[in-house]
Amino acid sequence: MSTYKEWAGSLYRTRAEMLDAIAEAWATACGHASPAETRRNFDEATDAELAAEAIAGWGLDQPRGRRFSLDDERPSHMVEHEYTAADLAEAFARLRARLGRPDTEAD
Repeated sequence: MSTYKEWAGSLYRTRAEMLDAIAEAWATACGHASPAETRRNFDEATDAELAAEAIAGWGLDQPRGRRFSLDDERPSHMVEHEYTAADLAEAFARLRARLGRPDTEAD
């Protein structure tokens, strides 16, 4: 069994590297968002809210269909790669810090 983590067809050495890639992909719309749009994403949501949006938007917490047979349903990305919403929120916090955006207070 591989110890590498996978996201969107790319392999990562660590869970943190993979989560950072997920956070960056969500915040930048996979590179399609302008810098202003990316900044606005961080200005309008907390790290936990961004993580929840990414999880729901990409179904990271949902089983991923069948791998080898009709009886072999794959676990969710989160289960398979052993992370939580809080772990993904930490990745958004790291990205926020790299971009120099202040943390948004939850109401």
